[in-house]
Amino acid sequence: MLQQDQGLLFGPQETELMARAGDAVAAATAAVSQERRGWKRWGFLTATSLGNGAIAFISVALARLMMDHLMPTGAYLWLCLAASSVVVVMSLASRPDRQRAPGGILEEWIEASREAVAAGMALVLITFLWRPEPIQHFSFSRGTVLATVPVLFVLVGLSRTAWRLLLLHLRRQGHNLASIVVIGDSSSSEAFIKTIGARSGTGYRVVGRIDSPDVDADLAWLLSDLSRSVHIDEVVIASFEVSTEQMEALIAEPAMAGVRVRAVPEIFGLPPSKVEIGSFAGFPVLTLFENPVRGIRWKLKRAVDLTVASTALVLLSPLLGAIALAISLTTRGPILFKQERVGMDGKRFTMLKFRSMVANAPDAYHRELMSSFLTAETEATAPHPSGFFKAADDPRITALGRVLRRFSLDELPQLFNVLRGEMSLVGPRPALSYEVALYKKWQRRRLHVLPGVTGLWQVSGRSRLSPADMLRLDVHYAETWSLTTDIKIILRTIPAILRDDAR
Repeated sequence: MLQQDQGLLFGPQETELMARAGDAVAAATAAVSQERRGWKRWGFLTATSLGNGAIAFISVALARLMMDHLMPTGAYLWLCLAASSVVVVMSLASRPDRQRAPGGILEEWIEASREAVAAGMALVLITFLWRPEPIQHFSFSRGTVLATVPVLFVLVGLSRTAWRLLLLHLRRQGHNLASIVVIGDSSSSEAFIKTIGARSGTGYRVVGRIDSPDVDADLAWLLSDLSRSVHIDEVVIASFEVSTEQMEALIAEPAMAGVRVRAVPEIFGLPPSKVEIGSFAGFPVLTLFENPVRGIRWKLKRAVDLTVASTALVLLSPLLGAIALAISLTTRGPILFKQERVGMDGKRFTMLKFRSMVANAPDAYHRELMSSFLTAETEATAPHPSGFFKAADDPRITALGRVLRRFSLDELPQLFNVLRGEMSLVGPRPALSYEVALYKKWQRRRLHVLPGVTGLWQVSGRSRLSPADMLRLDVHYAETWSLTTDIKIILRTIPAILRDDAR
């Protein structure tokens, strides 16, 4: 069955996509629309590149003013033009109009660093190694050349960030959208379509879906016919049932020229968050990684974890001492509650919390509660009246423990888990082993990243969420991680606690 966006078309695969009398009009409309989209895209790309180039020109001038207290004149204008030209060319090559990573702010600063270094190398080449005739005998300030790189990095980074935010705004208004057709009706295709709908900033729009294509279905004809009424930028395959012959016909179809074809890694049984497509001995391969947050992103995330956790422990040490003293004076038993939890990739670790229950409290109550949530109630749409993970009337909680839980103060010792690398500041809720044993396959995806002290589940009001929604939040975070998301969650945590959202 083929479904076109907004319910405009439903029917068997053999059904005509539109009446033949309207084909010419639809094709003409699609062509005009595509031409208009092309002009808008090139207009944005031109404005972005020239804008970044102007910022680079200003960066050299500012460096000259900072180091020598002079405005750039004469030969220094060559340096301004050289830096500006490098940045314009690199901005054009990076195609910011096509960047569709969620948020994408970090990527913009990475590009800014590349442009700053490239511009710096160009200035060194001009000033010290090769000079055009007009400036052959001119003596340049080394300080100006050296200062240009950091100044250009900061200013171009800010410029790229501003352009990216403008692009996100335009996409939310319906501009610069790439049209996608999804093939398949698997859980992966459903999740993909829902994610695309929820993340308008990526600039994707699903215009149609082909459900359960049988072996005899002519996918190439279906997509070709659909392309007469709507422009198709990409085709995403999320089905085991697409045959090799269908793939070959799809790629060879003239109407599909220029259309990018993708496949969801999970159709090969691999989790999307841990797969990267690369080349091995000349063959395209899918590489499975242990940690979905890799490279510089992982280093940045870990750096943020270590910096914030260590700083928080130092600043909050008087509060930690006061809580420890209050627990020892009001109840019998240890100050810290230690419990085995399941971390990334199922690795066990000992999680630390301030004890908020009576000593040696049995866990049968919580086991029964979680068992009911994760079996009979996993797909429920309404939250449990007592909340998902913490029952409001739990008889094991002490009077002081209720206060600690109300403001999430019992979670503070988990900062030590962060320092040890067992947890992150932001991530899914640390799971218990008997919870994990009850997980469905899709729910285990939440174990693809480090568990967190806080997370989407904390700032989204977990006492008001259904069990299924809670787990979907964790899975969504695990598969769409970004540093920007982490920062937003950290900033939203304290307001959420004060509103009693994180109870």
